Amino acid sequence: GQRVFKGGLLLLLVLIMAWRALVNGLANYYVDQETPEATAGALRWRSDHPAALYRSGVAMSEYDPAAAESLLQDAANANPADALTYLALAEIWQRAGFQDRAVEMVKIADVLGPLRTPALARSAAFWLQANRPDLALERWSMLLRTRPAMATQLFPVFLQLAENPATQALLQPLLAQPPEWWDRFFVYATTHALRLETVAYLYHHRHRQGALPSVAEQQAYLGWLWKERRWLQAYLVWLGGLDAQQQGALGHIYNGNFELPMTHFGFDWRWSSPRGVTVEAIETYGTRGGKALHISFNGERLRFRHVQQYLYLEPGDYQFQGRGRPDSLKAERGLRWTLHCVSRDTRRLAESEAFVGSEEWRNFTVAFIVPATDCPLQLLQLELEGRAELEFKAEGDAWFDDLLISRLR
Repeated sequence: GQRVFKGGLLLLLVLIMAWRALVNGLANYYVDQETPEATAGALRWRSDHPAALYRSGVAMSEYDPAAAESLLQDAANANPADALTYLALAEIWQRAGFQDRAVEMVKIADVLGPLRTPALARSAAFWLQANRPDLALERWSMLLRTRPAMATQLFPVFLQLAENPATQALLQPLLAQPPEWWDRFFVYATTHALRLETVAYLYHHRHRQGALPSVAEQQAYLGWLWKERRWLQAYLVWLGGLDAQQQGALGHIYNGNFELPMTHFGFDWRWSSPRGVTVEAIETYGTRGGKALHISFNGERLRFRHVQQYLYLEPGDYQFQGRGRPDSLKAERGLRWTLHCVSRDTRRLAESEAFVGSEEWRNFTVAFIVPATDCPLQLLQLELEGRAELEFKAEGDAWFDDLLISRLR
């Protein structure tokens, strides 16, 4: 008899567990449908299902807040770890004027669900309505870490804060310790800001703990200054981004011996290798530092002017000098360095002699004057000389090194 009793008890326990599994399974099934009818169905199978209670409470919060509050409190009792339940309760109490109670609920939610996207978004909305934009910004920052796609919605909000001097101080915590998404926001600001002062504020108030600006940050800011034709500011910003080794290559021409890697922005060298041409800085004989600029043409026709450096020279008299070595270079009018104003007046300030044929290293020198008006920026450029299309065909190599501009007076 005892054995039968134990067997019956075991069977009863199995049946109870199976029934609970069935009830939970059916309740979860209905909850997953995410419709009011399905939510009601879930509660019929399991009256304390936390997700179903939560959804019912949220659905009733607008037209029957008292019933919604009761349902949400039952949901919190059934699952005390769900941040969304506390946020929903906080919203009801906030609308009812119980601000202190609402704040306590959101504080609990912030502890429970700091990385959940819906919880972060609703917490931010609450703190914004509670006149705590600083706390809303903290949640938005976390939201951008977990959901980078939210940038399309949040970056415009951050930019509005930056555009208004009265709200710029709210961004100070982010400027003091920039999150990983900050560079992306800064790039966004440089393309969407209405005021130059906004971009300058974001750039100059960022705390970098002694580090140099990132390449992405500097490129974005310089691109903005370039577009606005703020040449002096651009030059100073570029200087401020150079490390000690790069500062050693400064002069009226930067890195004129081609020993340092190119960054291709600001007042550094900018070059590219179009089809039929190779442009590089490599080692060769006869250099003083090891490397030299090397251009190799394979015979295709091309208006080559793909080696450039912008210069910021004050008005005055200067001398441009360097060394060149053509190597079996066939070109109708040769390859030469030119210097132009970058303005409405694109006059040519200077040009070197043309390089063609084959020679050993030889020096070249040319004097020029930067005018006092309408020439705030200059462009040094290596180009194939020519007028007719047939004259832009070149084959062979050329080398250049030790480029230097000196002030005469």
